[in-house]
Amino acid sequence: MLSKTARIALRAVLCIAEREASGPVSARTLARELDLPQNYLSKTLHRLVQDEILAATRGRGGGYLLTVPAAGLALGRVVEAIDPEGPERRCLLGRPECSPLNPCAMHGRWCDVREAIDRFFAETTVGDLLAPAAPVGRGRFPFPASKEHGSMSDSPSPASPPPLEQDAPVPLMQRLYDSPFLLLAACIVVMFVFFTAWGVLEIMSLEPAPLP
Repeated sequence: MLSKTARIALRAVLCIAEREASGPVSARTLARELDLPQNYLSKTLHRLVQDEILAATRGRGGGYLLTVPAAGLALGRVVEAIDPEGPERRCLLGRPECSPLNPCAMHGRWCDVREAIDRFFAETTVGDLLAPAAPVGRGRFPFPASKEHGSMSDSPSPASPPPLEQDAPVPLMQRLYDSPFLLLAACIVVMFVFFTAWGVLEIMSLEPAPLP
């Protein structure tokens, strides 16, 4: 939604506000912190000075300072100094003229979104972004206050532990696969039975030798 220069301006202002207690922040320090060319950043800082958002000091130890406290500097003021119209105020379909009297197909829906964006930038300050984020998802009570029907005690009864599941018997084949020694012993037994049966069948199939 924001132009690249407007995003850089917001980052620079936040960086200056974070170091406000240490005095002015030089353009070289800002360029190093933001990983930007110093010449390009200096033009953006100059526009913020012209709009009286920043104040520049020269000489040794000079740099940039906020002209107002961070808690009183709205993000919208920084953005408007760089991009007065703002990309959200342009027609999304690229029409040169788009108004309630001559709206495009997206004008009505986009107005609701634009109002929310304007409200965010108008009500959010640089100080709000520097403040630690509030914890999310924590309630006032660590446990639910509801009680079971028929309970005569004020304190919640501890939940009974789930019944322990009895160990199911392990199948024979699974035990054989898990133990290589049992598997080897089973193979030997099967081979012994097989060859024994085969030898008995061979003996029974032999014809008796004729008596002399």
